[in-house]
Amino acid sequence: MVCLKKCSIFIVGSDPSHGTSFQELLGSWPHLVCYPKTIEEFKQLLAGIVPDIVLCNFNLPGLHEQDFLRYVASVCPHTVRIVFSEKTEADVLVRLVSTGAAHRAFCLPLSKEMGRLLEHDLTVLSRIRIRKCWEFLNHGHGLPVLPPVVHELEVILQSPDYALTQVVEVLGKDPILVARLLQVVNSVHFSRGMKIDDLYRAVSYLGISRTRKMLFFICALNHFQYPKKYHRHALNIIDHSIQCGKLAGLIAKRLAPGQERAAVTAGLLHDIGKLVFLASLDETLHHSPSFMRRYGLFATEMEEQIFGISHLELGSALLLWWNLPLVMVEAAANHSQPLNSLYGVPLCVAIADRCLLKAVNGEAITTDFNLLPPHLPVEHWLQCARTMTMDKIMPIAA
Repeated sequence: MVCLKKCSIFIVGSDPSHGTSFQELLGSWPHLVCYPKTIEEFKQLLAGIVPDIVLCNFNLPGLHEQDFLRYVASVCPHTVRIVFSEKTEADVLVRLVSTGAAHRAFCLPLSKEMGRLLEHDLTVLSRIRIRKCWEFLNHGHGLPVLPPVVHELEVILQSPDYALTQVVEVLGKDPILVARLLQVVNSVHFSRGMKIDDLYRAVSYLGISRTRKMLFFICALNHFQYPKKYHRHALNIIDHSIQCGKLAGLIAKRLAPGQERAAVTAGLLHDIGKLVFLASLDETLHHSPSFMRRYGLFATEMEEQIFGISHLELGSALLLWWNLPLVMVEAAANHSQPLNSLYGVPLCVAIADRCLLKAVNGEAITTDFNLLPPHLPVEHWLQCARTMTMDKIMPIAA
């Protein structure tokens, strides 16, 4: 067990056999695990314990599963929500994650692999000082404000029978948002030669899950205000994020086939915490040329000194509060971790991030590419990064 702190886990479900399976899996873990069988038992436990993770049976009696998950999100905003059910309901589980009702979903029967995944999630969460991030946002800018059409979209997605045409109709009410969505879609597209020039095609290509993530990214850019003199620094972060999405998608073709789209989106979102910090720097720091010069290479170190948290923590906490899947949260939280400790989409993002930093800064930074298997085409990925950083990317309008 490598988790860095003791966590509280609620497993909500009435089937005794499920409880027994979880007890066998989690019995040796050092965490506090509670097994409320009903909604009422769950609410009673909340009076004294705030859960870090809630695992909920999709067929929970007494309340529609999506209503329950939304309730958990409202009363426990820092809590990770995971839903499980039989394989026959796999499509519904996917929908719950894609629409933001749950952060992760899995099918029964419970396996050792799922146990390792839960353990990994707890390890990631232990690195994020969620409450400190929450306090930082509440003290300063607060969570990025979402426009009315995004709130309307979230309401539509709560219905199991929503249609793609409804999504397009709602988003079409905000032409500026649509224009920026199309711009981002075409900027981060990881294959060449395909121009997406209308909203229906964009949403069809992205799917609901990726459309939501793109909208949150755009809303974050629009929410935070940067002094005009320092727009260039914000645009550098945005350019790096777009390039990281592109390159992570390419790397995923080799390291995580089938997850290229997730890698593109995770790369786009991985540094969103930097944008929050850049908007939060006071005038003294904004007018310090040495700080702005050093910030790119020494971001984590300087953020810790000034704010007490890093962009990795703040960005991943923000994605968690936006109800994005845990793989996105992990990529934001862990992209500076040693490469041999990562796998899947987060590894693709971490490699892409390092390649781009190396392409821009050369010998000023050191990398841990030596931790990767020697047969991987790291030099090819570095060359892709050099090409990307030489190409001018159209700035996303702020």
